[in-house]
Amino acid sequence: MTRIILSIVLLLTTLPVPYSAAAENTLRDALRAQLFADAEDALGRANTAKASVLTPNTYADAGEYFSRAERAFDDGADVERVRNIVADATRLFNQAAEMAPTVETFVSPAFQARADAMEVRAEERSPQLWLKAETQLFEATSRAEKGRENRVPRYADKAELLYRDAELQAIEISLFTEIENEIKTAKRMDADDWAPKSYQSATELLSEARKVLAANRYDTDQPRTLAKQAMHQALHAQYVARLADDIDDNRTSLENVLLHWQETLAPLGELVDVPMYFDNGPEQATGEIVAAVTRGMEQSNLLSQQMGAAQQRVRLLQEELLTAQAELEDREAAKARLDRRLAQQEERELTVAQVERSFRKNEAEVVRAEGKLIIRLVGLGFTSGSAEVETRHEAVLDKLIAAISEFPQTPITIEGHTDSYGADADNLQLSVKRAESVAAYLQAKTDISSSQISSVGYGETKPIANNETSDGRWKNRRIDVVLYPSWWSAMPVAAN
Repeated sequence: MTRIILSIVLLLTTLPVPYSAAAENTLRDALRAQLFADAEDALGRANTAKASVLTPNTYADAGEYFSRAERAFDDGADVERVRNIVADATRLFNQAAEMAPTVETFVSPAFQARADAMEVRAEERSPQLWLKAETQLFEATSRAEKGRENRVPRYADKAELLYRDAELQAIEISLFTEIENEIKTAKRMDADDWAPKSYQSATELLSEARKVLAANRYDTDQPRTLAKQAMHQALHAQYVARLADDIDDNRTSLENVLLHWQETLAPLGELVDVPMYFDNGPEQATGEIVAAVTRGMEQSNLLSQQMGAAQQRVRLLQEELLTAQAELEDREAAKARLDRRLAQQEERELTVAQVERSFRKNEAEVVRAEGKLIIRLVGLGFTSGSAEVETRHEAVLDKLIAAISEFPQTPITIEGHTDSYGADADNLQLSVKRAESVAAYLQAKTDISSSQISSVGYGETKPIANNETSDGRWKNRRIDVVLYPSWWSAMPVAAN
């Protein structure tokens, strides 16, 4: 190698200076790549194994050899000397990577806590706790690395607790800092005097969010919802305080405030063609708007159902047209077949409509979807955390059994769903158990075979409403009974 390099250098001296310098740099880069290739590969393996954390001493020694080799190369040291130093770095990086999995077994809970804390940026948001945790983990891994395993648990346990505290503090900062600032702003505006209910609600909601998060830091959905509600209450308290202060200083009047609100609500009335009057406050006007919107939604649902039926008829007509074109010689037979299919479709439509009418609105909702019919049991509730089917729901379940009997031999899937409150894994498990309970109940009360019915839980992954409202969460906590009649075609009224 040395002879090759000398030959190339001699050749470079015959070239013009600019070209010689460029070629020399290229040769130098190629030589460095060759000398350090194995060490850089070993460094990559060590980093993949998280050796900088799990075997910190060996990893640091390897890094020191690597840096020493780089300095020697840059200073023009003998190639063999550089190669020997790089070999030591490579050996130690490989050793660090090989030892890391063994060390991890001794500090696994702390190491997992560290990963969880990193996900919420605890190093940035809770630097003091993070540094303390890192120090304890270093003490633990250093002892494990040196074979002193009996001293590891005392440091690993402390590290785990500190990482968990840092994680919780980081989550609290990300969720609550802005809200705390808004509550402080409201306080400075005397909102606790001008808007005591909103101000108190903001502080109580924030306190509740902290308690919920402390009880289960891996369910941030509920504390985040509570925190958002606290934010709205704090901002509302500020708004009321500003208005009250303006009224108190005669910059506006109560009448002007109310007139402004009425002007803001007026476009809603125009949108649904309802006159807006505020003779005795907003109750009458808002009630009429709600009634008009409800009527509109009911009409929309009815039109969707009618459209679905019409689409089904169009499909049948299109299919039969193709068949009729191929069978022009037998028009009477084609017409009779079409009449039979349309009659069957009408009969099936009547069956579905009868099922829809059998349930009250607070019991179940029948949803037509692509290739399936869904009976959404909105009236089937479960005690919090329980999967037991209670006797108080026998009436609605009897109606469900009657509805299912209208579709003999039809495959059935019982789907369990939850809202977003609670840990994801717990919600998934609870939804599975609830679906299984309903499936078992149906099998016990009917002659449905195990091959005809199945159950599945989706946890919180398929919401049909907003999880940030209590009504939305109630709708999402549901059992869907999904039927797959062989004759059923797409009649899109709602998507599952």
